Amino acid sequence: MAWPGPIPSSRLRLASVYLAVIGVILYGAGYGLFGLLMRANWTAVEREVETLAGTLHDSLKPLLPPEARPSPQLARVLPGLCLVGEPCPSPPSLLPRHAVSITDPERFYVRLLDRRGALIAHSPGSPGDAPRAKVARPDTVWSVVTGQGGERFLQYAIHLHRSHTPAHQGAKPTELDWGYLQIGRSLRGLETERERLWWATQTIVVLALLVAALASWWLSGLAMRPLLAAYRQQEQFTADAAHELRAPVANLLAVVEAHSTQAPADQPATREMLAVVHRQGQRLNRLISDLLLLARLDAPEAAGPSEPCSLVQIARDLIEETGEAAAAAGLDLQLVGGEQDITVQGTESDLYRLVSNLLLNAIQYTPSGGEVVLSLRRERGQAVLEVQDTGIGINPVDQQRVFDRFFRSDPGRSRRQGGTGLGLSIVAAIVRRHRGEIFVVSKPGSGSVFTVKLPLAITPAPPAGSAAGRR
Repeated sequence: MAWPGPIPSSRLRLASVYLAVIGVILYGAGYGLFGLLMRANWTAVEREVETLAGTLHDSLKPLLPPEARPSPQLARVLPGLCLVGEPCPSPPSLLPRHAVSITDPERFYVRLLDRRGALIAHSPGSPGDAPRAKVARPDTVWSVVTGQGGERFLQYAIHLHRSHTPAHQGAKPTELDWGYLQIGRSLRGLETERERLWWATQTIVVLALLVAALASWWLSGLAMRPLLAAYRQQEQFTADAAHELRAPVANLLAVVEAHSTQAPADQPATREMLAVVHRQGQRLNRLISDLLLLARLDAPEAAGPSEPCSLVQIARDLIEETGEAAAAAGLDLQLVGGEQDITVQGTESDLYRLVSNLLLNAIQYTPSGGEVVLSLRRERGQAVLEVQDTGIGINPVDQQRVFDRFFRSDPGRSRRQGGTGLGLSIVAAIVRRHRGEIFVVSKPGSGSVFTVKLPLAITPAPPAGSAAGRR
């Protein structure tokens, strides 16, 4: 489809706005989902470390020596850990099955500290295994520690207690504050998962943006179609209006030029030229009046005063007014269904113009000896007005355009009779203004039927104290 004028740039800007909005939404949703997944993984790691710390605490509590210092007794309780001040044995391939053996040396480390925070024992290769390493706070604390090679660990520190055997049977055992237990869990797997999730999220968002870009271009095309139709309609209207105005103006100029070459005493020629100027001036006046009326009807804020209007009375008045034109054209003009009053809400002058244009259009395109019938009736809460003629009819291709401005199914006949090509356009605009519908059914050579449906006016109920109410 060819997009004329400024339409392509407007479509591109509209598609860009669509894509920007969708992109912000997608990136926000992707970033939020990434944050939720990472938060869930981080919470799972914390829960794992807490569970391991609690298990080790409960397992070591009855086995700890009385004093928190490096000692052979502590070495027997914690085989595989390095005691401060003593050579650190090489880590065995398989830890003995005791409380510390549940830790994975590839992912975890264990550190024991006394009550002052001095390091007592630690896993081989644990970060910060200097003799004076201390906890950050004396109570339970989370921290991130950087180990050898830049590897990061999530470290959890808790108070370590020792069970004290009661002095006599039946007494409850007591717990003594022994020191601190620190457990660190490697974040290497979590960081690998974070990177994987980050790139997966970015890939999904980019692919979604590519799809959104195509969708935005398609949606902007759909949104621009009414604008394109209006743009083309405006172009066609400008061309038609220029063509319609050029003909009478050219005639006026030709008459003026011819008059300038005539002798001043040639009175008959002068009167004939003035008559031509008068006719062309009237044609221009009618054209300008119709254009102004269409502009008023198209303006949403320019609606006239609304009041109950009797379609039957309007139809009767116009039957009388157009009867002379119908008789001059040799046509039979009839009104059917005017016995019952039919009232609609609207502007009387506009409704008058609606019925008048339909009647004059039927008279104009019906040959001598034909018939034009105006009928009125009620149908499902609507007023139905029909104008039927036995005229030349309308081609099926032209039936979709009869309400376009300046369209004529028979241009030569319309111009000979002084038509502007705006009559049915005005009718359609008035129908839209009154929230109605208009249809045309026609067959070439068999006449046409124009049907207008308008909502009936709501008649207010009489007051309770009125005479009608008393009856």
